[in-house]
Parts: sequence; C-alpha cells; structure tokens
Amino acid sequence: AQERQRSSTQGRQGQESTPPMPKRPPAATPGAPGAAKVPRWSSASVASAIALAYAAGLGSRVLLPAGGDPPPSTADAFSHTTHPDMATDGFNWTQLSMSRANNFPSGTIKYLDAATIKERGAMHAWHTTFARSIPALVSGLGDDVAASFSGWRREDYRRHWGEKDVVVAFSPDEMFQRGVLRSGLRRLQAPHRQRMRFDAFLDAQAESERVIPPLEHVAVQQSPSRDLSDFGLPPLPPFVEELVSPTLQARNLWVAAPPKTSVLHYDWQDSVLLQVSGTKRFTLIDPARLHTAYPAVMLMENLVRTGAGQFEPRLTSREVDNFPLANITHPDYDRHPLLRDAHVMTVEVPAGSALFLPAYWFHQVESFAAPGELNVAVNYWFQGHSLATRLYRTLRENVFVNCTLPAAPGQLHPCRNSVLPEDEG
Repeated sequence: AQERQRSSTQGRQGQESTPPMPKRPPAATPGAPGAAKVPRWSSASVASAIALAYAAGLGSRVLLPAGGDPPPSTADAFSHTTHPDMATDGFNWTQLSMSRANNFPSGTIKYLDAATIKERGAMHAWHTTFARSIPALVSGLGDDVAASFSGWRREDYRRHWGEKDVVVAFSPDEMFQRGVLRSGLRRLQAPHRQRMRFDAFLDAQAESERVIPPLEHVAVQQSPSRDLSDFGLPPLPPFVEELVSPTLQARNLWVAAPPKTSVLHYDWQDSVLLQVSGTKRFTLIDPARLHTAYPAVMLMENLVRTGAGQFEPRLTSREVDNFPLANITHPDYDRHPLLRDAHVMTVEVPAGSALFLPAYWFHQVESFAAPGELNVAVNYWFQGHSLATRLYRTLRENVFVNCTLPAAPGQLHPCRNSVLPEDEG
C-alpha cells in the first residue's frame, strides 16, 4: 500500500500542493552528515493526504518493521504506526476538515426529543447527528417500550422470556473485558460466553449472588436477535426506521443485574441504543482526538469457565484493535500524558430514552438498576457511511500502539499495565 501511495504521489507532482507522506528514514547516526530527517508537515497537509489516501484505497493498516536503530531511552508508544507524527502533533482532525467546532460545543452532546424527530423526520436526525459524528441523547424515543416493562421483576422476565435462547457472558468480576499482561505482552481478556435459555441465565445469576462478593458476574451481553419482537421489543428503533433499516447489521439484547461495566472501546458501526429498564452511564471520548486514548492492537485471550467462579485463560490468534490503553475512570497521566487533551464527556441514558452513538466514539458503559430489577437495553448497529466515519477509519488504521511486538531491549513495554501483577515482576 505504501508503494502504491508513493507511485501515485510521484505521478501527481507539479499538479497539486499537497506533499507526499513522510517515509521512515533509513538508519543513520543522529547528527551525522547525510543523516535522514523526517519532514514536519502542516496539519492541514496531513489531513488532506489522509483523505486522498482513503479515496485511493490506501487506508489499510500497514505495520513498519521493528528493525533499524535502537529506540531512544524515552520510548515513543506510537513508534510502530504507519505515520508516527500523526499521533503526536495533537490536531483536531475533524475540526480541520469539516469546521466542526461551531456545531459541537466543548463538553456537551446534542439533546433531542422524540416529538422533534417525528415531526422533522429520520433524515433530519441523521444530518444533525451521525452525519457530523455527534452523539445525541433522545428523550422519549422508547417511552412506549419502557412503559410495557415498567416494574418488571426477575420472575416477570422468567415468565415471559424463560424459554428464549440468549448469549450469556460470565466474568470473574464486574469488568467484562480488561487488558492483561502475559509474558511481557498485553492482551485483551474477554469473558466466557455461551448460549443458554433465559431462565438458565437467571438461575446462574441467582446462584452467583448467594455469597458476597458474588462468585462471578453473569450478563446477557451482545446477544444477537433476528427479530426482537419475540421479546416484545421493536425490531427497529421507533421513528428512525428508514435511517437504520437499509444498512442494519445487528440487533443486540443486553440484560444485567448491576454492577456491570463494559470497559472503554469503540464500535465500527453507528448505533442506536434504546434503554428499556434501568439506566446506563456512557463515558465518551471524541474520536477527533482519537490518539489521546492510545488506540492499540493486541491479541485476544478468552476466559473458559470450568466451574462456578472458576476460569482458565486461553490465548487466541485473533487481533483486536478497538480497545485502547488508556483507563478513562482511573487515568494514569504519567503513562498516558496525551489523555489530558482528550475530549471526554459523560451522559446518562434513562429508561425510555435512546443514545445515538456514531462509529469510532470510544465509550465505557456502566449499568444501573433498582434493587431486584434488571438493566435491559437493545441496540441496533448500522452503517451510516458518513464522511466523518470514513475519516476516522483512515486515521484509526494509521495510528495505534502495537501490543503484539516485544519491547526493545532494556525498555519497558509501552503496552504494560500501570501496575504490574506480582507474578509478572
């Protein structure tokens, strides 16, 4: 992909002002005559080059080899990305390319209501939110749905949903994903997942709660459904059916007895989340400053449940790239100084409301419910294909920390945990 990009750039020389993307310099002694230097391009030039590269089909992730000169004593976490300078200059990419500052006041999201969407139409909602990559809390969008489940206890769900199959996740604690360090390399640890009847899920949940703290945490997590109407839930989100249905990719059911946390990550699709019961708290990071979260590529480790509260880790060959290194609720600014510049916001989604969440927005999700009740939500993933999403996809494919490579001799790994477990030294 880099060779195609260089050929394309050479063919355009003299026809446009955008300079070619900088190439990695050959090994040379710093300061020596003839030593290669990396040009410093303006942020506007880099942003233009990214857009051109994507348009030309050059957005695929390309890792540079780890060889060459030994890295300096102060390691750059982004030294293995395609274009390291892109992650450290601190541009607001979307503001440069889309003049977004005027339509997105710092520290807030949009607040809409179902009556406005019903009056102005789904496409008006699209142009004011997903098209500009702006999340929105929509009050009243699911009021009728939430009302039909109001006051339901676990036995009500057992009576109505007990025979239905769902995908259930088992975790040692309330954090249903986490980064772990194994043999000096960071991995993403994912919970045990299996399909079972909903009444079996309730039984497992009740069994885990017989002791304090619970033996394990159990939740219906990202359980796909072809038609949510089997659960008495809408197959498409109300009032925006024409927006979601043409490119709908998945319908997911989420059920938990708090506490439950889905740690910071992003999704590749646009999403409409409809809160049915309880409340969810979303902590968001604006992808216009995506690098401040330290996006990373790492291998996945699955937990295999061998008994109640007993798990064994199993390494897989799957690479995941949507879980960053930064911890948004317990930030380590010494390890991740760029996080100070992140655009972070928090929004609570009560029952009857919906959250419009554009693709590539980092989000951490905490679930809450009244004692004896369940937190229930559904979300609909679809592909909106906005210009903002395409820009973030290109940026994301070129800016990441590679956690699959070993640390350089004499250096701590950039993907290490903030506090190392005792068995890892």
